[in-house]
Amino acid sequence: MEEFDLQSLLSSNEKVIIRLLQSYAQTNDIAVFVLGTDDHLQAGIFGDLAEGSALTRMNKMTDLSKLSVNKFKYNLEYADAPLRISSINQRVGKVCVAKDIQKGTNEEHLRAMQQLQEHVLFLRNMAESVAKLIIKDRGIDNFVIRYSLDVNEAMDELADSEGHALQQIKVMSTSNSSIISAIEYIDSNLNKRLTLDQVSSKVYLSDYYFSKLFKRETGLSFSVYLNARKIQKAMLLLKESDKSVNDISDSLGFTRLSYFSQTFKKYTGVAPTKYRTEGK
Repeated sequence: MEEFDLQSLLSSNEKVIIRLLQSYAQTNDIAVFVLGTDDHLQAGIFGDLAEGSALTRMNKMTDLSKLSVNKFKYNLEYADAPLRISSINQRVGKVCVAKDIQKGTNEEHLRAMQQLQEHVLFLRNMAESVAKLIIKDRGIDNFVIRYSLDVNEAMDELADSEGHALQQIKVMSTSNSSIISAIEYIDSNLNKRLTLDQVSSKVYLSDYYFSKLFKRETGLSFSVYLNARKIQKAMLLLKESDKSVNDISDSLGFTRLSYFSQTFKKYTGVAPTKYRTEGK
């Protein structure tokens, strides 16, 4: 089973499509955003949004399936156009534009709608043209997530054990720019209690897409990779510093010493104190 990863496309090549959408939104005083085929927001709403406007509130939502139905309720006008990937002849989402209209008359709504329809057609053609160039350069396989049926996926998870994670990260490699950025962010923030949602938002991906993409590119789930890097850092500190086990646990964002010790043993086979004593 496979699915086109629209968010990975939007974030590729230093987020070139996102930057173009942002620039267009600011230049034309409108809001621009992209929805997936499930009507979920893909990378935020672009444009200089007025504080307290409906669009500002929507920027915190993911599901905008009822936006076109409720546009008068939100005091805005809205238009969208489908996004297609020509190389696979598939609709992958839609580009959307909107504009706040405070207490607007029917004539004002009609005029705004006509203008937005012109904007959205231009943006669709621009996004599809840039996407075509990116896919031609990088290859379609970089933007397709393939995953197995539930039974096979469950078997894969069994292989994704803590025991082999430390060996896996030593040989791990990926060319996916979103995953590279995510790994750099994780490795720079090992002292924090990172979540899947936090990291995926940093690279403009939904947690669902990010989770699938991270596993595909690294061979490890997000949580296993995160803990493996923390334990790898803990091993270094236990060998090369005089910090107590409790201080090391705190410095790596673990909330309880007991949980740190359990996690350390899962990944290394020994408790932290024994690891330090035996000098492994």
